[in-house]
Amino acid sequence: MFRTLLGQVGAPASAISPYNPLVVALVLLAAGATLSALFLFREARDSHPPSDRQSFAWLFGLVGAIALLVSGEIFWANWAGFPASQYTELFGVAQTLYAVVMLSAAFTIYHNLDPRPFAWMSAVCGLLLFQGARAIVSFDLTLSPAVSALIWVTAGLAAVVVLPASYAPTGSGTRRSLVSLGVLFAVVLAAASLGMGLEAHYSHIAEAMG
Repeated sequence: MFRTLLGQVGAPASAISPYNPLVVALVLLAAGATLSALFLFREARDSHPPSDRQSFAWLFGLVGAIALLVSGEIFWANWAGFPASQYTELFGVAQTLYAVVMLSAAFTIYHNLDPRPFAWMSAVCGLLLFQGARAIVSFDLTLSPAVSALIWVTAGLAAVVVLPASYAPTGSGTRRSLVSLGVLFAVVLAAASLGMGLEAHYSHIAEAMG
């Protein structure tokens, strides 16, 4: 069973904030991962008409813009209701990188640019997400560290695999295999983040109700 994403042993019930942005962040992550899986699946099949790519660009941009707003709240608001600098560092950095990747993907797709510069940036962001997974496991962060680490790792893998895929020849078996691998990571990421987001949404309300 998924448990609430944010939690410290012994934290009082009164410490719960009236609004926890992590639920929105998780659902946005699931939405972006689902869009990414669909986009990469179509890329693997080379079945992207121009109008279809434009639609994806706008959707990636919308998700990225909202994610950036959530990132701002995590960094500059007392979102947890109690001092939580370690969680602000963990979630704020990851959320900001996610927003940057989504917005950059939207810009690259909309203008039909060479995807390789974007792929390098995405890969660097992915490497930093691996560090976040390491921190979750090392310090037993969140009440579901295994699932949380899975989210960070699969997001990192999805971001990294874009790099070799962007250099593989179009239509080649290597490119299709790498893109298919990205689809797999994105699907796992979407399922894990949506499942945890739904459970966190209910459990935060249940705790607040006492």
